[in-house]
Amino acid sequence: MSQLSEDEIQQVADLLAKLQPGFLPLPIFIQLTRLTVTPIIELVPLRLRNDTVEVLLMQRPPDDPTWPGMWHTPGTVLRATDQEGSYRDAFERLLNDELAGVIAQSEPQFVETLFHQVKRGRECAQVFYMEVSGEPIEGKYFAAEKLPENTVDTQWNFIKHAVRLFRQARGI
Repeated sequence: MSQLSEDEIQQVADLLAKLQPGFLPLPIFIQLTRLTVTPIIELVPLRLRNDTVEVLLMQRPPDDPTWPGMWHTPGTVLRATDQEGSYRDAFERLLNDELAGVIAQSEPQFVETLFHQVKRGRECAQVFYMEVSGEPIEGKYFAAEKLPENTVDTQWNFIKHAVRLFRQARGI
């Protein structure tokens, strides 16, 4: 049951109607993720180096409102402005923004769908892995068996699953 009056509900609706679909201002995004299920694409970038599978992780800034200073896989929210019926726009955002300097060596490979609770709310995540090469402008490679302890807790299992599928596909 809402604690807002009918007038307040209409005010919120009127303000939201002024927003354009797509990227949302952070304070609004945080409240919407608390109230709804957020569709996410998670990409686990992997490479084989000296017989060791490595995972490329990004570190959140120290002032991140949800996961300060924690390591995570590149991910993005699906947006109302993304091409219908395809994740191409989401993958392009990841490759151009988070994975700058890295070269895709494969197409994204589906790992699993997760409907789970994270710190900011519920997510429905489509998880993929991709073989990559090159050195990132940001982020760092870690041996898949030695991820940093301050990796976002909800990501450990899907990273392990992606690594297992990568090994199977490579026959290692």
